[in-house]
Amino acid sequence: MTDKTKTNLSIDLLENGIDFVLKGIDELFDDESILRISVDPTELNLSNFKYGILHVFSGFLLLLKERLYRHLPELIFKGKISEVREKVRNGKIPNTVDLDEILERLQIGPLVNFPENELEIIRRMQNFRNQFEHYKIDINKFELWETITQFLALVDTFLVDELEINLDSSATTHSVYEKIQKIELHWERIEKRKKAEIINELMILRKSFEENREAIIKDLEDEYFASKGYIDRFIDCPECNEETLIVYGEYAGVCSNKECSYFCPIATCDRCGSKMPGYPWDVNFCESCEADFARE
Repeated sequence: MTDKTKTNLSIDLLENGIDFVLKGIDELFDDESILRISVDPTELNLSNFKYGILHVFSGFLLLLKERLYRHLPELIFKGKISEVREKVRNGKIPNTVDLDEILERLQIGPLVNFPENELEIIRRMQNFRNQFEHYKIDINKFELWETITQFLALVDTFLVDELEINLDSSATTHSVYEKIQKIELHWERIEKRKKAEIINELMILRKSFEENREAIIKDLEDEYFASKGYIDRFIDCPECNEETLIVYGEYAGVCSNKECSYFCPIATCDRCGSKMPGYPWDVNFCESCEADFARE
């Protein structure tokens, strides 16, 4: 007897919807564009736009249906609820609702309402999807890209607010994860979370440092002499203005001044490579390099 678990295909609305969105993002952001701060729409070809839009929009529809399903499973099918239940009991699977019906039922059922500006973005994206799917399209790439980025931000917000899903945690590859970060709204949330994680880690380090101050400072001195002075141990602390902010080793970011409780993340100057306060993903220039820029 054949094992049905090996032959049957089973996938739910949420998983399927996220897969489509991620596939669309993968189409829109090629492997080279993830290395740049921004994407130039003129460098994307027809295939990028076409399959990116088709996949992202299809995924969005599935996510909307998932929200309906969570409220009442029968709402994702066309027809009255009683008729849907009767068909299902008889082994028939009704057709699912289209976008207009989805939006109407979301308002009535789980009380999900998109404001006018978001509805406009959804309709523009739907129009582009229809043009790519059914007939010739002729549109400015920058206008198209603006709609895509707005739509991706809308999808991301819907995932988080209505389905309690973070898109980056759903990415199956590092490449897709990096591409997702290019969505402005999503990157802002990722950045906020990363900053909170770093500050929390520094608070823990600060407490540990206070408990082992002398031993830690001695270890730093030993490292300094062992390297014959080639490592930077301290820089000026922005809080106490003393050269006591640790920039080397496990406790980098903690001020060693007994009278100061300051701590901050440590970054590297993008021009000269010196250590400085800052988050590593930002553009960072130390005071000396900024002064050089000003003189140039």
